[in-house]
Amino acid sequence: MKEKVVVLSCAPVLNEVQTQGLMQLVHDFEQRQYRVIYYGNLNNKSFNRYRLTDVKYNKLIYKIKFYWVLLRIDRHKWIARLKEHLADQQQPINYKILKGAVRSAVQYFCTAKPDLFICWNPFSPIFGVMADTARLLGIKTGGMDWGFLPGTFLIDSGGTLAHSQVFNGSVTYADPHRYLTIGESLFSDLNKQSVSLYQQATEPLPDELVQADARQIKVLLIGIDMVDSGAVPDTDADRIGLLPFHKSCITQALDVAAADPDFRVILKPHPSHNTTPQSQKLSDNCWLINTNPDELISWADVIICSGSKMEFSALLADKPLVNIGAGILYKKGCSYDINQPAEIADCIRQAWQHGVTHEQLQAFKIFLGYLHEDYLYLYNQSHNNAVVLDRLIS
Repeated sequence: MKEKVVVLSCAPVLNEVQTQGLMQLVHDFEQRQYRVIYYGNLNNKSFNRYRLTDVKYNKLIYKIKFYWVLLRIDRHKWIARLKEHLADQQQPINYKILKGAVRSAVQYFCTAKPDLFICWNPFSPIFGVMADTARLLGIKTGGMDWGFLPGTFLIDSGGTLAHSQVFNGSVTYADPHRYLTIGESLFSDLNKQSVSLYQQATEPLPDELVQADARQIKVLLIGIDMVDSGAVPDTDADRIGLLPFHKSCITQALDVAAADPDFRVILKPHPSHNTTPQSQKLSDNCWLINTNPDELISWADVIICSGSKMEFSALLADKPLVNIGAGILYKKGCSYDINQPAEIADCIRQAWQHGVTHEQLQAFKIFLGYLHEDYLYLYNQSHNNAVVLDRLIS
């Protein structure tokens, strides 16, 4: 009987609790009779014994698979993402770099022979080229990232962000009453902490924003990581899952500002791969400002997100959330949803006038309960983790 193998990748540096969570995932697979192979740069004794130390493969089979993948992988997409991701590197980023990444991935998979490859953020070129290579080789893949709740991982057979099973659409709830009870407790706990995972700059707001006229509506647009969220290149279908009507967060912010001169719009760029680290005025009523998002949420009347975990922060702060055609909470009854650009001005005004409704808050709490019980992988041992892995493996 063939040994079952899972290759598990992880990109970020983990703290002690997160390391324990990843080790728990390893042990959960081992209990299911999988051999676990760790692929990544974590210099951690716990994972070193799971590394593939010797890459050996049939050279003829490798060559066939290598050229099979090379002819089919999306060169335009990955070269564009590699250029953005490695923008600070001196070497030119071109087809040769992509070819080398594909070669390494095929050699690795020819050696490991995995049944499953769990990829940390398949949109990012760090492991994304490997994920696409795995799919082209017929290897089952899953996406992994930080979960929406503290102490959790997102593990999804569809992928992360717009490719995940909970993004951009409604969810069917098996037990909404139970989810609501659990969600109310989670909501109370989350109110005491920030869901932001990144180190943030701190800059004062311009006086004209601090002293805004009472008639003006203060709108905060929280940007996505354009590179590692699939929005690069802007012609790729992945971008539409996050920014369906705009090619970038800047064009989205300018479009929102142009919808009504009484809007005062702040675009908060994502701190990763931020190409505009200097705060600046983009138009008469639109500013790009790099500062702590929690402080900006306190300033704002209305919050706009397109997939950022800060969607949760908006509702936790009792600020109305607007999704422009996409988002984690889009179509879940938690937000004011814009389905076409012509609706921007009216939808933002409606959100400003009515705030977070009771129905939206209830829907949000139910969704929190569902995430905790039946979707996210919890660091601490919990019954729901078996459900997550069953869904991934089946």
